[in-house]
This record gives sequence, structure tokens and C-alpha cells, in this order.
Amino acid sequence: MTLKKIGAIGGAIAVVVCWPIAVGQVGERIYLDTVGKYENPYVKISNESYDRGYLGSEAVSRIEVKDEFKPLFEEEGLPSVWHVSHKIKHGFLGMTSESQFELDEGLQKVAAQAWGDGVAPITFQTETSLTRRTEFKVVVNPVAYKDEFGSSVSSEPFILDGVVDAKGAGEFHYHLPQFSVTTTANETMALSNFSGGGKGVMDGQFWLGSQNAQLGSVQFIDSNSDKAVSLTNMSVAMSNVLTQPSKDATDENARLTNENKVTIDKIVSIDGKDYNNFNFDLSFIGLDYPAITRLGDMSDDINEQMTPEQQKEALLALDLLVAKGLTLAMDDLSLTTPMGDIRSQIRFVVSPGLARASQNVDKIAEKLTGNIALELPKDLVDMDPALLERATMMEQAEIVERLEDKYVLNMQVEGDKVILANGDQLPLGMLFMLFM
Repeated sequence: MTLKKIGAIGGAIAVVVCWPIAVGQVGERIYLDTVGKYENPYVKISNESYDRGYLGSEAVSRIEVKDEFKPLFEEEGLPSVWHVSHKIKHGFLGMTSESQFELDEGLQKVAAQAWGDGVAPITFQTETSLTRRTEFKVVVNPVAYKDEFGSSVSSEPFILDGVVDAKGAGEFHYHLPQFSVTTTANETMALSNFSGGGKGVMDGQFWLGSQNAQLGSVQFIDSNSDKAVSLTNMSVAMSNVLTQPSKDATDENARLTNENKVTIDKIVSIDGKDYNNFNFDLSFIGLDYPAITRLGDMSDDINEQMTPEQQKEALLALDLLVAKGLTLAMDDLSLTTPMGDIRSQIRFVVSPGLARASQNVDKIAEKLTGNIALELPKDLVDMDPALLERATMMEQAEIVERLEDKYVLNMQVEGDKVILANGDQLPLGMLFMLFM
């Protein structure tokens, strides 16, 4: 064997022997950077300890509930500070870790009743490469709890898994097959097939990307009165899309479009009536991103009463939001009731160009256009005296039209005027007075 080959083999052995040390150092840096930069409106996370070894490390994170949420935990007799222990293994191309909550003696007894002796309520598993790409899996273990008073909790495992890269972009999925709670008053909540996921990146206050959730069914049952409320096949979807300005648009910021959709196949009310095909579709289109971001940041800092400085800053952000223009669109709000179908659509557009809107509120109407459409079943209106009185008044004013089985409203908004279906015009302010 030549000296060159011996040197190459020795070098390879040295790399293999020393690599776990390098991985351990990089892993510690990733961990400390992640903990130090983590932002959450509910909790603060910090490093309690990090003991780096050759093939593995052990760390403890400290999770503290923020002051405004501490009373919620104290009322339930729960601590506001939690610790999570991490066992980290250094591999050749990255590291893996397994984590779980550290429970004091009192909480260990509670956990043993719900999850069993020696069973961790929640476990975390991660696998991080040297590029900081991390795959993760969170498991809330199944619960089977019942006390001497008749209350109980039962669930199958809740599993959340996904991947996130060094820039914070990633995707996740979760699933809870079954969860039920029964109280001492014989009231039961039973949930089945809850799942969902998302893909995108958290940018300060906003998730840029999409999220969705589905629920097979949920029932709320009062066994003493044989009454129940239930939902079947509910779907929720949300997306935030950021549009960057063109290179030629020197006086333009990024725009955010937020879309929200909810559908429910069937709702059974407490009186046993069926309501079907609920649809809700709401969008905020073309929001000035710096303005809406600043308003979102301020919401975390504002207490019960705004200071004069906060009021001034909020008004400046609102002025920018209006000046750049925006659209509110409720493209669908509909429901099939035992009395007939409810349908509505609303769209308002504020054209750009109005400066200092907070000082010229009356000028906003000049930039406003849109339309309103509404259909209500006649039987539904007739059964509510207050609603019937309002509908009759608006019918006499020829604002709504009464057909054989429903009331119909159609109007266009142009500036400070409302144009009715018959061509008549009303001041916009009068319309709001009629609905009040």
C-alpha cells in the first residue's frame, strides 16, 4: 500500500472520527439560533441548557406563557413555565432529536391517569440536515381517562408532521381520527376525522401560503334532554398570496390578497331542524402589505387603551391602506334552511388615490363602488316580527322586491349613491340607516 493511499485512508478516518464533533457544533448553533429567534404571541422560548457530547447532546428548553395568558393557566391550576428535554444524536449528514415535556410530580400523576404510567403525553421527533432542512413529527398519544364522577376523555393519537427549510418555508399535515369528552352532567362532545395541513412561510404576522382543515363530524349531545347539535363534513381553507410590484412601479408596495372559504354539508340544530349546504367565501384583495403588516404588529403591542402615539401610528397605517386602494368581496354566503334558501353577495372596491383618509372620512365614499345582492325566504322573514317589519318598510320604499316565496334585494354602489334595481337612487347614508 502506497504512502498516498495510507494518507487518503487516514484522512477519511479522521473525517469520520471528527465529523460528529462538527455536526454537534453546527447542531448546537442551529438549536440556539432557532430558540433565540423564535417568535410567538402566546409563549416565550429560551434555552435552559445545552450539553454537547461527541455522538450526542442533551438540551433543555424553557417555555414560558406570556403575561396576558398566564391567568388562563393559573385558573386551571397549571404551571405557566414548562420545560422540554431534548436527546440529540449526531449523524454523519445531520442530527436527530427526540423531545418530551418534563413533568413535575403533580403533573406526572395527572398524566398517568390520562395516558398511563410512564407514557409521555406528547413526543417530538426531528431530523435536521446541515442545510437546516428539518423534518418533524409531533404525536399526542391516545388518551383514555375516566373519573369517579362519570366524566371522561377519549382520543386516538393526534399526529402532526412536516418539513421546514432554513428560511422558514415548509409544509405540514395533521390528523386526529377521534376525540370525545363527557362531563359529569352527561353532556358529550364527539369529534371524528379532523385533518388538515398547509404550505408556505410565516412572514411576521402573516402566513404566506395556504392552509386547510377538514372535519368529518362533531356532535354536542345532552343525554339528559335527548337534544343534540351536530355538524357534518366541514371544510375550511385559507390562503395569503403576496404580489410584488413590477420593476416600473416605483411608487408601489407589495400587495396581499387574503381568501377564506368555509363549507358545511349539514347542520342539525338543537330543535332537530336540518340546515344544508352552508357556504362562506370572503376575500380581501390588494391590501397594501407594509400597512397591513404594521397594523398586525401593533395589535400585539396595544393594551386595553391606545396611547396617543399608537393612535397616530394606527391612523397613518390606515391612511396608507386606503390610499393604495383595496377590495372586500364576499362572493358567497348561502345556506339551505327548512324555510328555503338564503343567498347573498357583497363586493366593495375602494379606488386608490385618497390621501389622509382619516382626516377626510366623508371623501371615502367618492372612491367607493360595489354591489349588494340578498335573497331571504319569505317564510323565514315572516316568522321574525322585527325582520318582517324591516322588510315591509324596505318593500314599500321599493328597496327590496317581494316575490312569491322570497324577498330579493339588488343594488349597485357608486360613490355616495345607491342605485336600486328599478333605477332609483338613494344616498348611501340612508341605506345604512335602513339596515340599522
